[in-house]
Amino acid sequence: MSANESCHKSDGSDVVALRSASLGGDCVPSRLLLAPWGRVESTNGVFVVDEESAQLVIEAFAAHGTDLPVDYEHQTLGGRYASPDGQAPAAAWVKQIAAEPGTGLFAQIEWTDKAKQHVVAKEYRYLSPVALIRKSDRKLMAIHSAALTNKPAIVGMQPIVNKHAADDGVDVETPLTALRSDLDLEPDANVEEVLLAASRRLNELAQHARRRHAEQRVSEALRGGRLVEAQRRWAEELVMRDEESFDEWLRTAPVVVLHGRLPPPASGEAGLNGRRSMTAARARAEYRAHPLISRLTSEDAYVADAMRSAQVGTAD
Repeated sequence: MSANESCHKSDGSDVVALRSASLGGDCVPSRLLLAPWGRVESTNGVFVVDEESAQLVIEAFAAHGTDLPVDYEHQTLGGRYASPDGQAPAAAWVKQIAAEPGTGLFAQIEWTDKAKQHVVAKEYRYLSPVALIRKSDRKLMAIHSAALTNKPAIVGMQPIVNKHAADDGVDVETPLTALRSDLDLEPDANVEEVLLAASRRLNELAQHARRRHAEQRVSEALRGGRLVEAQRRWAEELVMRDEESFDEWLRTAPVVVLHGRLPPPASGEAGLNGRRSMTAARARAEYRAHPLISRLTSEDAYVADAMRSAQVGTAD
């Protein structure tokens, strides 16, 4: 299923020239080697697979929560790997990753019918993984995806069919260099590291944009007197989680703060008790008028929070 060539250096370390899982014949295997154990040498640099590395890869796969794609010629990565029509159909799916200490990391594969035909016909011969490597010690951390290919970037690999992609004249290194700088990455960060960092940054920006939008919606409701300050955090979280529910609540919410029409403060204990009663009554009426609030807190807690916000205190 795989062919690994190993040699021993004079310093005692092992160098394994990874030959990605070899496919062919009438029987299409469902369990394939992703990466051999030990020190692995590839055209993208040396990396290490050991017990810690295996645990990181398996944990990353579990955290991902979905099957990993096996495509054709790494088309899932896009860019210079993209197909002419921009599509990246799956050839198979990695359902599970397991480790065999001393041997390597293995993937349980579920093939598509079309991919099986390609393999049986020997139109594709090799499974080539896309590995994510930790910079500090060059240990394998995760598997991004894998591909059926006849020309994997593997040291010592002799592809059955030499395939040379036509030069389309597209400069991909210049935008990659700019992305490495914008994302505060090392100058030698590979494509997979750049893509992961860009994905994280996009998620952060999207989350920030959602938060800003929620803050603006709630500020408008506060200015319109539909909310009191004690409700700000609840309302912002509701907008971010389910803006339709917030809109539904806002359509029926009464005006609870009349700007410019507040009565002058009363003096003495009687005035304080009056403000307490008025604030408590307003908060109870609002709580009972809007069932959505009851999903978040109790009536007494809501009233107490409203009174603290109004700075009138609670009765002894």
